Amino acid sequence: MRKPSAAVAFYALSTVLLFAHRVTGFVPKTFRYPFEGEIPPQAEASARVTFFDGAVDRFLPGIDQLVILGAGFDTRPYRLPQDTPVTSFEVDAPKTQAVKRDILIKARIDAPRVTFVPADFEKDDWLAKLVDAGFDPRRPALFLWEGVTMYLDRGAIEDTLSKVASCAKGSLLAFDYFTTEPLESSMPYWRFGRAAAKAVGEPLKFGVDSAPPSRERLSELLRSRGLALLEQHVLGRETKKKRAWGGFAIAVVE
Repeated sequence: MRKPSAAVAFYALSTVLLFAHRVTGFVPKTFRYPFEGEIPPQAEASARVTFFDGAVDRFLPGIDQLVILGAGFDTRPYRLPQDTPVTSFEVDAPKTQAVKRDILIKARIDAPRVTFVPADFEKDDWLAKLVDAGFDPRRPALFLWEGVTMYLDRGAIEDTLSKVASCAKGSLLAFDYFTTEPLESSMPYWRFGRAAAKAVGEPLKFGVDSAPPSRERLSELLRSRGLALLEQHVLGRETKKKRAWGGFAIAVVE
């Protein structure tokens, strides 16, 4: 849960933007969908929505299990066509799920094909709980891991990757990540970002090694846990002297 000060700031900002939109019809680039063009750090959360929606559109046909790791307030399972033969699982902290389920009830949103699996990635065996809830690890699944990796410690990251790798061949994992650049950079933007994340109780903990080329560093991490990198979209202009600050990626169980 966000602290009141953050909630007030968010409400104030969104109110101003909504008023401006109603008056002029203008939509800031950060809030346009689908997101197009170069992705600055402040637009990562918006741009990744387009990436993950694209992953669902591309890979879910032919796969009948959708697992959202750290689901938060993701609404993708509720936007799937009713005749889609997919069973969805949402894995997240019990408190977050309790708030979400209450909101779904108030919004009169029925989700008979969504199973909630309460788990803490840094403490619990989420895969065992997932299987107990009806997930079949012998059948391919599409895993979505959006806006989560940067807030977990390395042990939880590696454990989660290994668990996904233990599932059926052909299973896919779509995720976004930071490199170590946001965690170590002395640039004002990243210093402020780290402080803000810590202030709301979600400090940045993990980043993929930013030594270029970042694709090799990411591939090494995935291979060490039994996964193969299928595709990667680097965030930031990567050169021999300049390091990427993050990325979007899809890994596969071979």
